[in-house]
Amino acid sequence: MEYDVQLICDKYKETMESEDAECKHPNDYCQTRSSCMICYMEKERKREQARQEKKTAQEEKS
Repeated sequence: MEYDVQLICDKYKETMESEDAECKHPNDYCQTRSSCMICYMEKERKREQARQEKKTAQEEKS
């Protein structure tokens, strides 16, 4: 069971849903980036997409 959570950017005070979490200012300096839940969720979503693409490519080879 997944919960959709509101995340708030510490620097810009922007609010977004956890499912759509994506840093809106990735090129700006941010002192909280290493502990930012928005950046973490974005990275996890990209990792999961990469895993799915890799799995799909392996299944197509079979």
